[in-house]
Parts: sequence; C-alpha cells; structure tokens
Amino acid sequence: MESATVIETQPPPSGEGTVVLDIGGDRGAAVIFIPASLEGLEIEIRPAGERWTGAHTGIRRREVQDGVRFAAVFPSLQAGQYQLRVKGTGADAVMSLAVTGGAVTEASWPTDLEEPQQ
Repeated sequence: MESATVIETQPPPSGEGTVVLDIGGDRGAAVIFIPASLEGLEIEIRPAGERWTGAHTGIRRREVQDGVRFAAVFPSLQAGQYQLRVKGTGADAVMSLAVTGGAVTEASWPTDLEEPQQ
C-alpha cells in the first residue's frame, strides 16, 4: 500500500467573527496579539508550572474593522493561569496570563521577544 503525501496549506486571513469560541462556566478563551514578524509560527500553551504537552495554535493574520492584526486564539481553556512560548524553540515560557471562565482574555506578546528564542 502506498503512503500518501499530505501537504498542509495555510488558510487565508481570518475576518471578524470567523473564530468560534467555546466559553462559559469554568471555560474561557485567550487572544494573544502578536507582532507581524511572527506570522505563520505557532504559540504553545500550558497550565502554569505543568509540562509542555504540545497544545498550540497558529499565529494568523486577522483582517478587522480597524485594519490588520496578527493573533493566536485559544478558543476554549479551563479557567486558570497559563504560560506561553513559541512552539518548537525549546525556550522556557515567555509570558503568562490568567484565563477567567466565561470570558475572553486578551494579551499582547512581549515586544522585546519578536524573534523566537532558540
């Protein structure tokens, strides 16, 4: 049996209202605004102090009413404290945030960390 080659393609930029969030009760969401220089990379997340398990999402161009933003969206997270890093760098956590149930947490990537750490 032949193995098939799968090529992953990047979807086009997202517009407003195109991300479905699953929040309520003890589940919230996180939107991390990222510098354009990191577009196409992935952000990895973990509960604070836990090991990295590979949970991640892509940094995408988002076309919104006020222009263009780059963001990573985690649409459903258990309420609690989280740490984030660029996936695949092996770096320690570069930022932390608190997710509240039934709400969307917005945060900005540290501006002094625009280039992934190796």
